[in-house]
Amino acid sequence: MPIDRWTEAEMLRLAARGVLKVDLLGMRGTTLVTCDELAAMAAVLALSGALPDELLTPKTLSKGTD
Repeated sequence: MPIDRWTEAEMLRLAARGVLKVDLLGMRGTTLVTCDELAAMAAVLALSGALPDELLTPKTLSKGTD
């Protein structure tokens, strides 16, 4: 059974905070993004349909697919 981690509004707020850190502070911002913000950004990206389904498979994690 899935665990509810965030509401949609919380997920979007966390994702936006992470994106703003990177956008406003550049490389320094990448070091300030929290794990929750990063997970929320990944969730928003995946749920938005921005990534093709064939990239969202475990085989794309294997070595040598960069």
